[in-house]
Amino acid sequence: MLYINDGDEIPLDKKFHKIHNLCAIVYDQLTEIFSQENYSTLNSTIFNIDKDNNLDIEKLVNGEIHALDWLKSNELNDEIRQVLVKHVTMSVLADFVNFIFESLSCAMRGKMSVAYALLRKPFTDELLIFEQILDNDEDFINRFFHDGEPSNYDPSARNIDKRKIIKNALKKSKPNIVFNSELIYELRYDKTLGKGINGISNHALHIVTNDKNYKTTEQNLNFVFSTNEDVLKYWKNYYFLVPYLLIYSVSVVDNIISQFLTFNESKHFLNVKVMIRLIGILLWDEWIDGEKNKYSKIFELLAEKLKLDCEECGANIELERSDFELFLESGTFICPNCFNGLINSPTAIKGINEFIELLKKLKEPGT
Repeated sequence: MLYINDGDEIPLDKKFHKIHNLCAIVYDQLTEIFSQENYSTLNSTIFNIDKDNNLDIEKLVNGEIHALDWLKSNELNDEIRQVLVKHVTMSVLADFVNFIFESLSCAMRGKMSVAYALLRKPFTDELLIFEQILDNDEDFINRFFHDGEPSNYDPSARNIDKRKIIKNALKKSKPNIVFNSELIYELRYDKTLGKGINGISNHALHIVTNDKNYKTTEQNLNFVFSTNEDVLKYWKNYYFLVPYLLIYSVSVVDNIISQFLTFNESKHFLNVKVMIRLIGILLWDEWIDGEKNKYSKIFELLAEKLKLDCEECGANIELERSDFELFLESGTFICPNCFNGLINSPTAIKGINEFIELLKKLKEPGT
C-alpha cells in the first residue's frame, strides 16, 4: 500500500507524508483505468464490417489472419488507429504504473537511489509516448505500425523534438493552467538541471558519473555515502519532481482515453478527476513551500462556484477550505448535516462542469 495512515511508522519524514499521499491518490486515478467498469470500452473495439466489400473476410472469421493484418489489407486505417491507440496506451500505462508504484514505495522507505532510478523509464520514455499519441495519434501509429521500424518511434531518438511534442500535448491536455511546458521539459531532459530526472537518475543508476552537469565529486560514489541530511535533500527534491510530473501524466492519459469513453456521465466523471488533481497541485505547492493559505483566494473562488444543495436533507452547503481538503482524499463533498455525498448532485455536476470548462479556456502559463 502506498497511502500513509496516521500512526504508520515509516522512515519518510512526516513533513512529506501529505505530499506522498497526494501521489498515492493521483496514482490511483491511473490504476482505476484497469479495474473500473467506466473504462471497459478501452479493452475492446467494435466495428461494423461490410462482408461484400472487404477482402479475406472468411480468413478473419476462421482466425487464419490477425485482425490488425486484416484491417491493414483492407486499408481500414482509422479502425487500426482506434485499436492501436487503445492497445498501446493501456499496455504502456500498465508498465508505467508498475514503475511509479515501486518508486513511491522505495521513497517512503528511504531507498532513494532505487526510487530515483525507477523514475527514468516512466517519465522520460513512456510519458513521451503518451504525449506523442495525444499530440498526433495518426502520426504515431503510422510510425509504430505501418512503418514499424523501432528507430522511428524510439522516445530516446535524437531526432525527436521533445520540446515541441510536450508543448503540443500540453495544449491538448486541457485544462493546463497549472503546468508549463518548458518546466516539464527541463525536469525530465535538461542535463544542466542537476536535480532533474536526467541528472539524478544517472547518479542513481551509475556509481560514478563523468558528465560535467552531474559529475561525481572527488572521493565519492554516487548515493553510496549518503547521510541523513542527504536523504532529507533527496526527499525534498523527489516530492517536488514527482507530484508535478505525475499529475501532468494523468492529465495526458485522461485526454487520450476520453475520446473512447461512452457512458452518459463520462464528462462529469473526468471533470471530478480534474478537480481532484487541481486541488491536489494547489495544496502540494503550499506544502512544498511551507506557506499556508497561499491559495486561499482560489479556494474562495471555488467555493463561490460550487454552492451545493443536498438532495437528501435539502440543506444549502457553502464549502470551506477543509471541504476541498477532504474532497482530495475522498473524491466527494459531504453534507455536514446528514453526511450525504454531494458529488453527483445536480448543483455539483453543473458547478464542476462549468468551472472546468472555464479553466479550459485559459492558456498555459507563460504563453
